Amino acid sequence: MRAYEALYWRPVERCASAPDRAQRQVLATLLASNRDTRFGREHHFSEIRDPAQFQERVPIQEYEQLRPYIDEQRTTGAAALTSETPLFYAQTSGTTGRPKYIPITPTLLAYHKREQALFSYLQYRACPAAFDGKAWGIMGASVEGHLDTGQVVGSVSGHLYRSMPRVIQRRFVIPPDVSTIADYHLKYLVILRLALNEPSITYLGSPNPSTFLRLIGLLNEQKEMLLHSLATGTFEPLESLEPPLRAALAERLTPMPDRSASLARHDELTFANVWPDIRLITTWTGGSCGIALGQLRGKLPASTAVMELGYQSSECRGTIALNVETTGGLPPLNHHFFEFVEQSAWDDGRPVFRMLGELEAGRAYYVIITTASGLYRYFMNDLVEVTGFLQATPLLRFVQKGKGVTSLTGEKLYEAQTIDSVSSIASRCGFSSSFFVMVADEQEPGYRLFLEPGDGRRSDGPAIAAQIDHRLGELNIEYHGKRASGRLKPLDLVWLKRGAGEAYKMAYVRAGQREGQFKPVVLQYRKDLKFAFDDYLA
Repeated sequence: MRAYEALYWRPVERCASAPDRAQRQVLATLLASNRDTRFGREHHFSEIRDPAQFQERVPIQEYEQLRPYIDEQRTTGAAALTSETPLFYAQTSGTTGRPKYIPITPTLLAYHKREQALFSYLQYRACPAAFDGKAWGIMGASVEGHLDTGQVVGSVSGHLYRSMPRVIQRRFVIPPDVSTIADYHLKYLVILRLALNEPSITYLGSPNPSTFLRLIGLLNEQKEMLLHSLATGTFEPLESLEPPLRAALAERLTPMPDRSASLARHDELTFANVWPDIRLITTWTGGSCGIALGQLRGKLPASTAVMELGYQSSECRGTIALNVETTGGLPPLNHHFFEFVEQSAWDDGRPVFRMLGELEAGRAYYVIITTASGLYRYFMNDLVEVTGFLQATPLLRFVQKGKGVTSLTGEKLYEAQTIDSVSSIASRCGFSSSFFVMVADEQEPGYRLFLEPGDGRRSDGPAIAAQIDHRLGELNIEYHGKRASGRLKPLDLVWLKRGAGEAYKMAYVRAGQREGQFKPVVLQYRKDLKFAFDDYLA
C-alpha cells in the first residue's frame, strides 16, 4: 500500500492542482499515438494543437458512428481507430439492439490496472480493518465468448482479477474460474458455499448491491442444504461442473460442523450473523442502485462502512472515490480526456463544452470522453454532478443516465426525482421497496409505478400513490403544473409479487446485459418496456 501511494496517488494528487494542464497533456498523447490511424488521418490529428482545435475537427461521436472503424480493425487488423491492436473487447448493450464491443487496448488495460491499484490504496486508507481478513468480490469473466473473427469478448474486471499479484489473490474467497459458470443459480450456490467456509470476511465488493441481496436471499432459501454441506464438506451441485473446476473447488470445501450448527440456530441468516467481521462494502450507491443498497444495509453488521465504487462503465472508469460514505469521486485526469456540457445547455441544443477546471459546484453536466481505446469525443449520455473539489479538480457524482428522463406533456421528469419520491415516501410511511419501475404511458398520458415491497407487505396503494404523486410535484414544478391542470393523470401504483425484480433483471441478462453491471432503468416509456409485469401483479 505504501508503494501504491507513491506510484499512483501522489502523481494524481499533483495533477489535481492544475487539472486543465494535465488534461491537455493527456489529449496530446492520445492524438500523437493515433494520428496515423484512419480516424486520425480523416480528422487531421497531426494538426491539432489544443482542445479547441480538437472540438473543431472532431464532432461528437456515438457508438454507431464508430462501429465501422471498430469492425474494420477487428476484421482486417488495420489501424482504423487505434494504433494498438486491442487485447480483447468488452461487450455492453447498444441503443440499436446490436451489442457494443468496446476495444480494450494494452494502454487502456494498463490504465485500468493503475486505477484499480489506486482505488485499493484509497480503500485501505479509508478503512484499514477491511484488509484484515478475506475479501468477497464478485467479478465478471475474463473470457465471456468470442467474436466471429475469434477475438475474445470479456470483462475488464475479470482480466484485472486474474492479473492481481498472488499475495492479493489469496485474500479473495471466490476464485476467478467461478465467474465462468453460465447458470446463475448454480454460480450463486457455489459462491455462497465458498463464502460459508470463510468466517472472517472483512470486505465485500460488487458493482451492484442487488447481487448481495440475491445471495443472502438464496442463502435462506437453500439454508438446510448449504448448512448440511458446510457440516459434511460434500456439495452435490459441484457434480454438474467440469472436472478441473470441480476438483479445484472441492479442495476449498472443508467440513465445519461446529460453524454449521451455530448458524443453524438463527431463524434468518444475514451478513451480520454469518460474517460479523465485515467492515467495508464497495458498490454503486447512486441512481437505482441506491434502492437495493438501502435494503442491503439492514442485513450488514452495524459497523460496516460503504464506499462508492465510482462512476464507471465498459468504456472507462470515470471517477475514483476518495473516502467512505461520500458520493463524489476524482476523475482519472491523467488517463482520459474529459469534456462536459451543462445539462440545460445540452437539452436545449446549445452545447458549450467545458474542461475539468471550468466546472462549477452543484451543477449537473453531460460527459464526453476521449480514451486510449479509440473513443474520441464519445458522448456517454450520463449526467454527473460536481459535489466538491480536490484542490482545483472537481469531484463528480453519477446522477443518472441521460435517458432516465421522460416527458409526456413537457414535465421532463427525471430518474433522480422518481427515486427521491419513492424512497422518501417509503421511509415516511414505514414500508420498504426492493424494486420499482416508473412507466410513462404515452397513451393516457400518465405514470404507472410498479413496486415490489421489500418485506412482502402491501400498504394502502391509493394513499401511497397520492403521496408519491405530491412529492414528485414538490421536486418538479412542471410535473406539478401538468398535474394541477389535468394534463397528467394521477399516479397509478401497482404492487408486484415477491421475485418480480429478480425476474426483471434476469430477463435483461438473458437479452445480453452483463449480470454484475445490470442497472434497472427506474424511469422509462411504456413503448420501451421490454418486460411484461402481468405475471407478477400482486
